[in-house]
Order: sequence, then C-alpha cells, then structure tokens
Amino acid sequence: MKESTERFDETRGIAPLDKLCKAFLRCRVPTPEDYSVCRANAERAVQAVRRAFYPLRLAGIVQNDSLIIGSIGKRTALAPISIADVLYILPPTLAREGSANARKIIKAGVLDQFETSSISEDLLGVIIRLNGYKIRMIPATETKYGYNIPRPGVSKTGTDWVAINPISEAAQIRLYDSLTNGKTRQLLTLLKSWRETAQVDIPSLGLEFLVHEYFTTQQDKGRLLSDFKAFVAWARSRTPQSINSGNGYSEVYIGNSWHSSGKAAFWRATLAENSENRDLAMAAMQWRQLLGKNFPISEKDSMN
Repeated sequence: MKESTERFDETRGIAPLDKLCKAFLRCRVPTPEDYSVCRANAERAVQAVRRAFYPLRLAGIVQNDSLIIGSIGKRTALAPISIADVLYILPPTLAREGSANARKIIKAGVLDQFETSSISEDLLGVIIRLNGYKIRMIPATETKYGYNIPRPGVSKTGTDWVAINPISEAAQIRLYDSLTNGKTRQLLTLLKSWRETAQVDIPSLGLEFLVHEYFTTQQDKGRLLSDFKAFVAWARSRTPQSINSGNGYSEVYIGNSWHSSGKAAFWRATLAENSENRDLAMAAMQWRQLLGKNFPISEKDSMN
C-alpha cells in the first residue's frame, strides 16, 4: 500500500484538495511538544493522588502506579489537546472498593491540594483541571489480562467494573498505522474532527475499532477523503452491534443513533467530490462543513 502522505508530496502533482487536506491534518494533529506538555500536567495530577494514598516518605518513590490511556496514550488526540485519561492503580488496601467508592476516595484525596472549583467527578473518574487541561484520574485495579475500571454509565451508587486492555489497544493502533503507512491515524483524525464538529453520537473508541476493521476488510480507496466517504457508508452497515477491538480484550457497543449523521456526511462528501474539478472553493467548503473551521478553503488559507 502506498503511503498516504505521498499524495501530499509537491513533486507528484497532487490534487489541490488533497493539499488542503494535508494542511488540515497539520492543524489537527498534536505535535510531540503538545503531547509532552499534556503528559507533564498528567504527571502532576498523578503525584497529587499518590500523596493522598501514600505516606510522604513513600509517595516520592512509588512507581508504576499510573498509565496514560485514551487518545493521549495512543497518540490519536486532536489538537488542541484538552483532556487526558489516566489510570491510577489503587493501593492493595483499596483494590476491593466498589467503583463509586473508589472515585470518591480519589476525589477526597485531592480536594485539599487544589482549588475546589478545579475538581469534579464523573461516572468514570475524577477530573482535575490543570493549566487549561482536564486530567481525568480513573481508579483501576490490575488483572491478569489488563485492568478493571468503572463501567461507564453506572450510577453513582454502582459498584460495577469493566475490563480493558489499553496497552494492547495502543499496540494495535501502532500496528495498523504501520501496515497502512500512516493512514489509520489520518483517517481517525478526519473522523474524530467530524464527530466533534457535527456532535456525532458515536464513541471515539468505537471509531478506532471500526477503522481497524475497515482497513482489514475493505479496499483502500487510495485517497484519504475518499476513504472517509467510503467509511461512513460501510460503517452504517456494521452497526448497531458490539464491535470488538480485534484482539479479544475489548469491545464497545455502537448504536444506530449516528446513522443520520453518517448519511448526511456521505452525501456532503459526494457533493464535494462532484464539485471539486469545477469549483475547488465549493468542494473545500463542503469539507469545512464536515470537519470544522480548520479545513482551509484556499491555498492561501492552508499556508496560514
């Protein structure tokens, strides 16, 4: 498979719309520095939780009690980065607590270290706001096959846990990205931008699992924007149902409430495709409607 970024090589005479797409990707893909700053703030939050759980003489030497997961851990985030999910491995004395109690214990532990207004609790973890970032500390326990975390959607009095394997998921992203010469992360950037712009009711993790399957079972269209259009049509036929990560460790249920958004995206992408040769600005505007204001509508915009 040819590297998708080769379409952006100026020496190959790529289509103008593909150049605009390349500019969009540059805008929405975080830089290594972006990730580094976010990770530094996540580490500050980890240290705060650590101080709450361990005596001061131990807090400075405790290791391997946290793991950055989600889009930051997999490097599939959108710029600007706003939130990071961090697993915090509960001390053995707390490992048997229910998920709701575990969240409350973390919240109580950090309340005296930050402004009260910067701390909040959701059904998955405790959010600490630091320097413009939301660091979500998720209580977790280690298992033979990964970790247990609070089951999303469980009431505040619930005690349910759900098994995940974020290390395996991150490894899969790297594998598929290498097999597709970077196209896996690029398509995810387009899809997550569309999800954000159109408020599409589909889990971000579900998009990742579907993109894995798309590139495994469907023919690569050779052009990133064409793959976006093909994906939203194909994915509607795959849902509603639970989608497996492919490694057997994780799955996520995707309903059909997003189908109307997917259908609208397909026809808007088709309109852009049909108008590309006669009116580039019109085609670019259609993609801006789909992917957000960062999609440039002219070469001048893309340079800016």
